Amino acid sequence: MKKWKKPFVSALMAVVLITSATACNGGGSNGSGADGKKEEAGGNAETGQKTGKLRLLGPAGSNKYIKFEDREKYPVWKEVDKMLADAGLQLDYELVPAEQYKVTIQTRMASGSSLPDIVNISALDNTTVLNLAKQGVLLDLNPLIEKYSNGNIKKMYNEEMPFAKKSTTSPDGKMYWFSNLHKKTYQGNTPAPVSLTMLLRKDWLDKLNLPVPATAAEYLQTLKAFRDKDANGDGKPDEVLVYDPSAFNGAIAQWFGLGTDITAVDVENKKVVSPWYQDGIKDYFRYLQQLVKEGVLDTSLIGATGEQKQQKMTENQVASLTDYNLETYQEPTINGGGEFLPLMPLQAVDNITPAAQLEPPFLVWQKYAITKDCKDVEAAIKFFDTIYSDKYADLLYWGIEGQTYKKDGNGAKVYINNVSEEELAKMGQATGRQLFGDTVFPRVQFANLEFELIDKPQYKTENELNILNYKPYFVNMNDMYLAIPDDQQLEKKTKILTNLTTYSQELATKLALGQKSLDNWDQYISELKKLGLDDLIEINQQLLDRYNSIQ
Repeated sequence: MKKWKKPFVSALMAVVLITSATACNGGGSNGSGADGKKEEAGGNAETGQKTGKLRLLGPAGSNKYIKFEDREKYPVWKEVDKMLADAGLQLDYELVPAEQYKVTIQTRMASGSSLPDIVNISALDNTTVLNLAKQGVLLDLNPLIEKYSNGNIKKMYNEEMPFAKKSTTSPDGKMYWFSNLHKKTYQGNTPAPVSLTMLLRKDWLDKLNLPVPATAAEYLQTLKAFRDKDANGDGKPDEVLVYDPSAFNGAIAQWFGLGTDITAVDVENKKVVSPWYQDGIKDYFRYLQQLVKEGVLDTSLIGATGEQKQQKMTENQVASLTDYNLETYQEPTINGGGEFLPLMPLQAVDNITPAAQLEPPFLVWQKYAITKDCKDVEAAIKFFDTIYSDKYADLLYWGIEGQTYKKDGNGAKVYINNVSEEELAKMGQATGRQLFGDTVFPRVQFANLEFELIDKPQYKTENELNILNYKPYFVNMNDMYLAIPDDQQLEKKTKILTNLTTYSQELATKLALGQKSLDNWDQYISELKKLGLDDLIEINQQLLDRYNSIQ
């Protein structure tokens, strides 16, 4: 980690002090019990419990309408506030505007003085955080949990979401931050990943009376038919595939059995692989060359901005693209409307089973730490015990039963108010995640797939239910399955990745466009090796092995 130069720190500290004085959007204490009266600092008169004072620093929420400073008008906040008071906690909030928070947290943590008790350090990378831990700025949480926790933290990390511990255990076996935790299930306990797949215009299939393609070859013919038969009816051959061949995270790559990045995690086989070494790689590029030769892959959009791609969508020219199988946000942006059908993985090579690309049902993100300046670590652990409870998780993700959600005939939770966030703000019916998630309050989310399927077309629902148990698959978040690297591993990875990524992306693009020949394959592989591909695979395999070994 680079050390901050003193003049730079001094200048930034001056900015931060001004910012802190004006930007504490939720400043003040909760300090209120069930009767709403402010408690004295000494304790809770009703429970006789000692009150623990804590100062919390984090970014203000980015929601335009549902704002933390308006929290008192929301019933969900009053429930959470009561939980905190019942735990004997009195909290002061320092919330900095989100756009200023990265500079603020870098400066505050680098100074190492006058730190809050609990801090959202999500804007800092793992290397910076671990260096702060080595300097003693952040506390090791494990002994604090052992000494002070009421069991909620252990239950959440060891039983409900054990994957979280794997992602947050440092190379020295310690844990320096808590995280946002998310688990999505179906029918109670079945893990429910969603897929990133190729979407195809269903309304155009229906209009032209075309069958759903079952193979990669049929997919190509379908795209040609869309163009040749003027599926969008504008009199121009402008129906196109939007696809970026520079990386391997477009779902066509998985039809050829390829991983989703330069190195990818094969979760089922606990192995790190690289598409450059997998059997279907040459056939994949031959297929992309066909798409380019036939004029159905819009090469002008390779490397294009999101706005440029959206313009094609708006103009009703996008025949197919990669996106989530359950998406419903593309269709409303199409002039004249349209429907996108999610495809199951299509057979591309006879001896290769096509893979799916999945987003894991278990997610870990964000970082919340206890600093060396925390004057009451027992209270800090009580705070996280309160957060990592079933009651908080319900309030955070779903809100209040009968107000923001209800249960359907099968007992699955569904939201009641399907209106805009502006309307929810007027109604005072926000959920916790809308009001205070990702500020100083971590998210704990128990989601159910049943809710996501409620308003989806039948063809999207069928695709999702078919994908739940589909194998083989690769994930779109490979780092989720890699343990935190040690200093040596990180240094090697950092040194390798920039040049290797640049070469890989340029090579993949030129091969897809036919600007490089597959006849020179050995030369390309030799260059990838020189740039450290084999070393990267080895390091990531070590990290995957360590991830899988953490209990």
